[in-house]
Amino acid sequence: MGLPDLELHVRMTLAVIPEMHLPVRFYYLRTDPYAVQVFFDVAPDQVVHWAFARELLDQGMEAATGLGDVRIAPTGPLEDRRISIELETPDGYARLEGPAAPIKAWLARTHESVPAGSEAELLHIDRLLDEFLAS
Repeated sequence: MGLPDLELHVRMTLAVIPEMHLPVRFYYLRTDPYAVQVFFDVAPDQVVHWAFARELLDQGMEAATGLGDVRIAPTGPLEDRRISIELETPDGYARLEGPAAPIKAWLARTHESVPAGSEAELLHIDRLLDEFLAS
């Protein structure tokens, strides 16, 4: 992964162990304009990486959304809004909670960088197909 166009560092709690605060890094890359990359530093030598739709995160800031592996929902009162991110695989499940305000502000910056609906303009499908077919 190249250098991110936008990044955010926040601390989130693991819902099953509220006293466990995880450093979480959100990245947005103009080369992958539909997605957000999220890295959870579970331990000094263990980083968990997830990528999911920017639109999913955007919708999850306002209402519960998502099916399957990733579900996002706002929690708590408006004056202290938090965000819940649930991640599930056949190997495990985790629910993380963290402050919504910095994530919402970061998400707004991603939309300033690449407005919703203009993502396809950044993709060079012919070049991607050439690279894929060449390998």
